[in-house]
Amino acid sequence: MKIQEKLEKLPSKTYRITVTVPSAEIEKAKESALKEMQKETEVKGFRKGKAPLEMVRKELGEDRILEHASRHFLTDAYVEAVKKHALKPFIDPKVTILKAPAGGDWEVRYEVAEAPEITKLPDYRQIAKEIRANDKKEDIWVPGKEADKKEEKSADKKRSERLQKIFDRLIRESELEISPLIMDLEVGRRLANVYDEIKQLGLSVQEYLQAKKETQESLRKKTEQEIADIYKSEFILDRISELEKITVDEKDLAKVLESAKNEQEKARLQENSYFYSRLLRKQKTLDFLGDL
Repeated sequence: MKIQEKLEKLPSKTYRITVTVPSAEIEKAKESALKEMQKETEVKGFRKGKAPLEMVRKELGEDRILEHASRHFLTDAYVEAVKKHALKPFIDPKVTILKAPAGGDWEVRYEVAEAPEITKLPDYRQIAKEIRANDKKEDIWVPGKEADKKEEKSADKKRSERLQKIFDRLIRESELEISPLIMDLEVGRRLANVYDEIKQLGLSVQEYLQAKKETQESLRKKTEQEIADIYKSEFILDRISELEKITVDEKDLAKVLESAKNEQEKARLQENSYFYSRLLRKQKTLDFLGDL
C-alpha cells in the first residue's frame, strides 16, 4: 500500500503517526471489499454469492462498501507505518480519522503506546541485604523484650515476608515510564468494574464515594497508583531476570508438562508454553530475590 506518513515522538513511550491514504488505494480497497462481500450477499433472482458485482454494489450501497473496506486499509496503513518505524505497540492504537472526503485522500492519526519501562531500578541486592540484617536483629532476644508466645514462624513464612518487604521497597523506590494511553485504558477498565459493582449494591456513585470518603478525582488517582504498582511489579521482575541472566530451559518446561493429569491437558500446556515460560521465569526471579 502506498501511503505517506509522519512520525512524532511524544513523552512516555508514546508515538503519533499521521498517515495519508491516497484515494487510489481507497478505491482499490473498495473493489476488494466488494468481491469479499459478494460471497455473502443475496440479490433477488440470484443464488447467494452469484450476483454480478455491479448488482451487488447497487444492493449494498457505496457507504457500506466503504465501511467494510476501511477496516482493511486502515489496518494495512497502520501495520505498514509501524513496521517502517520499527515500533513495538503494547496495546491497540487510538485511531482518529482527521479527514475523509468523498473520493479524496484520507488523513488518519494513530496514537501508539510501547511497553512500559523501568527507568530507575534501585540496588535490589543492597535492599535484600538490609532487610535480611534487620530481620535478624528483630529475631534476637534482649533483656526487657517480651518473649513472643506465638509459635515461631516457619522458615518459609519468614522467607515470604522478607520477599514481600524487598518487593515493597523495590516498588516504592523504582520509577516507571508508562504511556498515558495504557494508563487511560487500564483506569477505564478498572473504574467500569467498580461502577458495575456499585450498581449491583444498589448505590449511586456519589453515595459510594461519600461512604468511602473519596472523590472521583481521588479514586482515579488511587486507581492510577495501583495500576502503576502492578506494572512496576511486572517489569521489575523482567529487568532483574535480564540483569541476572535468569532463563527457563527445556528441563523447566518438562517439569510443567509432567504435572499434566492427561494428554489433553498436556497438549494445552504445550500450546501455551510461552505463557508458562514467562511464569517460570518470574518464579525463578522471585526465588533469586528471596535467597539474597
